[in-house]
Amino acid sequence: MENLDIKEIIRSKEEKRILTGNISGIEDEYYKLKDKYIPCAILWYGDVKILVPITHLVTNKQSKSIIRGMLGAEIDFIILEYDTMANIAIGSRIDAMKLRSQIELPKIKKNDTVRVRIVGIGIKHLVVDLYGKEIIIKAEELKHTYIVNCKELYKVGDYLKVRIKKIDIENGIFELSAKDFEENPLKNIRKYIVENGEYTGKVIAFPKQNSGIIVQLDNSKVSVLARVPARFNNYPHYQDNVLIKVSEIKEDKKLIYGYLMRIIS
Repeated sequence: MENLDIKEIIRSKEEKRILTGNISGIEDEYYKLKDKYIPCAILWYGDVKILVPITHLVTNKQSKSIIRGMLGAEIDFIILEYDTMANIAIGSRIDAMKLRSQIELPKIKKNDTVRVRIVGIGIKHLVVDLYGKEIIIKAEELKHTYIVNCKELYKVGDYLKVRIKKIDIENGIFELSAKDFEENPLKNIRKYIVENGEYTGKVIAFPKQNSGIIVQLDNSKVSVLARVPARFNNYPHYQDNVLIKVSEIKEDKKLIYGYLMRIIS
């Protein structure tokens, strides 16, 4: 009796059926269509080893670093070639993405809620697979509060619930937001902090576009953009405990301003 996984491999090759697997490694393999060795993402479909050449994995920068960033990610692929003797197949993620987008994207519309797969993570953004389209979600659309590093909060391969904010398939415009499904800590913020109140917190970032520091308040999910008065000879360091005074709360802009009172440690 033929192995069920092998049957699905053959059907994928012959009928262009989409299969799914997780990237678990990287190998340099000789690829006859390109007549050279190229990096390949390694997946396993049952006992069948799947090689997805970088040329069939992504359309942008094609390097091993891209595959490293996708390790653990669940991807779709279609089988291009299958060596029955070696039990090794060549797969294409790009072909699967094209087919998936043709089938699924016309079904969704603005304000729909969908689940997307995280296939890449930057410090201030995620790359997700929306039915065959790779979409970047910036940090400000992930949570209501300031995110220092997305890599500390998310993992490649995870699923994320998002709302479709904008979709224009013809022009390739997609905007997704996950923060609609997160509790907004600024909703009743004046119940917890007030203007001219003094609060302890920890320095979590130094914004490039604004002078000052970003302080995560203790016992709170909110952060404050605090200026450092000129009287301070020493600038606070990352993770320093500080005391800040809140000078302004702007719920509409989701911003809290203040200034440094004291460096505690």
